[in-house]
Amino acid sequence: MNNVNVIDASAILAYLQRERGEDVVEVALDAGTCWITAVNYCEVLGKLREKGMPSSDAQSAIADLGLSIIDFDIELARYAAELRAKTFAIGASLGDRACLALAEKFAGEKTDAVVFTAEQSWARVKWPFKVVVIRSAKTAP
Repeated sequence: MNNVNVIDASAILAYLQRERGEDVVEVALDAGTCWITAVNYCEVLGKLREKGMPSSDAQSAIADLGLSIIDFDIELARYAAELRAKTFAIGASLGDRACLALAEKFAGEKTDAVVFTAEQSWARVKWPFKVVVIRSAKTAP
């Protein structure tokens, strides 16, 4: 069985911005091809632009990671729509569901998918794939 790493926008941003959990993302990136949806690519680009990074620099920063960017086609849209009820309680956004839909698609193809995210709530749901939360919850001082 093939192992596929799916990277959420939150994990990519943690890596690019050198936040807690970047080391976990780096291991995933070093392990080989990682997958991200075009929706999550859009999220990352938008956040980098919000922080003042020029568009060409933001695009280059993501391109340098060597991610395989998967189109958010009608099949992934259907997977994401089906996840709405399952993820309502954790407040999953469309971007979250796009990432999860890609992992679910791989899992449906009998591939060992591993999702890397900073979203703590994803670990509270039973998935047909592994979820790696890249950083533990912050503790109160």
